[in-house]
Amino acid sequence: MSMPTQDLQDLSMGVFTPSALDPNFPSTDGTLSIPQLSDNVDPLPPPIREPIDSTSYSESDYDWLVNVLEALIKFIHRDENWSIPELEENDYAWAHALLVELVGAVGESETHPLRPLMEFVRQLIDNYEDKYVPELTELFPELAEEAPIETANESKQPASDIPKQSENELAAHAFFSIGYLLSKGSRMEKALAAYDKAIELKPDFVEAYNNRGGVFQKLGKYDQAVADLGKAIDLYPDFAELYCNRGCLKGSSGELKAAATDFNKRIELDPKNAKAYYHSGITKNQLGEYQAALIDFDKAVELGLNSVNVYYYRALAKTLLNRYDAAISDYDKVIELNPDHAEAYNSRGNLRGSLGQYDDALADCTKAIHINPDYAEAYNSRGNLRGSLGQYDDALADCTKAIRLKSDYAEAYVNRGMTKVKLGCIDEAITDFQKALELAEQQDYAKLKNFVEEGLQQLEQEASKQKNHKIPRRSGQWKGQVKISEDFDELPESFMACFDREDE
Repeated sequence: MSMPTQDLQDLSMGVFTPSALDPNFPSTDGTLSIPQLSDNVDPLPPPIREPIDSTSYSESDYDWLVNVLEALIKFIHRDENWSIPELEENDYAWAHALLVELVGAVGESETHPLRPLMEFVRQLIDNYEDKYVPELTELFPELAEEAPIETANESKQPASDIPKQSENELAAHAFFSIGYLLSKGSRMEKALAAYDKAIELKPDFVEAYNNRGGVFQKLGKYDQAVADLGKAIDLYPDFAELYCNRGCLKGSSGELKAAATDFNKRIELDPKNAKAYYHSGITKNQLGEYQAALIDFDKAVELGLNSVNVYYYRALAKTLLNRYDAAISDYDKVIELNPDHAEAYNSRGNLRGSLGQYDDALADCTKAIHINPDYAEAYNSRGNLRGSLGQYDDALADCTKAIRLKSDYAEAYVNRGMTKVKLGCIDEAITDFQKALELAEQQDYAKLKNFVEEGLQQLEQEASKQKNHKIPRRSGQWKGQVKISEDFDELPESFMACFDREDE
C-alpha cells in the first residue's frame, strides 16, 4: 500500500428598453437571482490532537482501503452480540500483514488519519499473542530471573500515548478513519458503511454523526443528513461547527429561517468565526434581508475572510440595495483575487450598463464570454447592452446565442423579443414572448410572468392595430413598403408579363 503519513449563479439585469409600441413599455427590472447556500457539510477529521496531513491518495490506495473495510466488517459480524471477536489462527497472518502495511504508512505520526486503524489492529494482535503465543520467559524461565522487572513492565506499555480505550471504541475510531478517507476519495457508499459501523460500535460518536450527515448530503438524502446533524447537536450542544453544518444543509433545501437560526447559534457560540457570518449573510440575502446580509459580510471581512465568494455575495447585497458603485468595487476585488471569474465580469458589466457606462460594460461582458464561451448569461447581458446602443442585429445574435446555449432561458426570450420589436418584427416578438411566458410559468417566476403578460398584451394590441388599419388596395397597386407576400393584393400585370415572355 502506498498511503503515506485528509453554485455561482449569474445576475440577470435588463439594461435597455427596446420598444416600437410605447416609450413606457416595461423592461426587465434588474432583479437578481439569489444564489442558494450550497456548501457541503464539513467533515471532521479523526479525533486526534493535531491537524492531519492533506496528502492526496491514488485510486489504488482507495481500492486497498475498501478491501480492508470489507474484511473488517466481515470480521466484526462474526460476533452476533456486536462485541469485538478475537482473532483466530487463520486471521493472524492477515492482521499481521495489515499491521506491517499500516506501520509503514503511518510511522510515528500521531496525526495520520489511519492511526486509529493501526491502533485497533495492533490491539487485536496483542490480544491474540497474549492468549496464544507463550512469552520467552515461559519457554526459558532462567530469562525471567535475569530480566529487570521494570523492563518487562515497559514492554507492556502501549506504543502510543493515545489514552487507553475499550476495544469497541478502538474499533469505532478505526471505522471512522476509514470512512473519513473514503469520503475524501468520493467512495460515498463505502464511507457510509464505515460510518454506520462506527456509530453501531460507539452510539455517542458525535464526529461520526456529523460526517455521516455529510455523506448523506452528497448522496442526496437530505432528511437523513439533517437527522444526523440533529443527533450530533443533541449529543454535544456546544459544538459550534455542528450548527454551521446543519445550517448549510437547511439552507440548501430551502429552509432559510431554520438555517438562519443555526447560523445565529454558531455566531453566539463563536462570535469571532468569520465563516459563520459569511453563511449567515448568504441566508439573509435569500430571505430578502439585504441590509442585514451586508452587515454580516462586512463582519466576515473584518474578521479576516478575504475570499472571492465573500466579496461576490457582498456585491450582490449592495446591488440589491441599489449601491451600484460600491458593488462594482467588490467585483473589482473578486477579479483581483480571481482574474478568470467570468460571473464577476458579467455582473460588473450589468452594473456598468445600468450606470450608462456602456463601453466598459461591453468590455466586461465580452471578457466573460472570452473566459467561458458557453456562458449563456453573458451573451444575454451583452445583447441587452447592444440593444441599448441601437445595435439591434448584434443584440439579436447575442440573445439567440444565449437561447441556443440555454434553451429554457426565459429572460433571453424576452430580450430577443424586445429586440425584434425594434426591428419591426412584431409577430416574431410575440412568439418569443409566448415562449418566455411558458418558461416563466414552468419556473414559477412570478415577476417575469407578470412583465411578459403585460408586454404580450401590448404586442398583440399593436399587431391587431396594424392589421385593422390596412388600406384596401386596387388592382395593380400595393401599399407602402413591401415586407411579406401578404402585403400584396395582386401582382402588377407588367411584373407577371416578364415571366410570361420567359416561358415562351
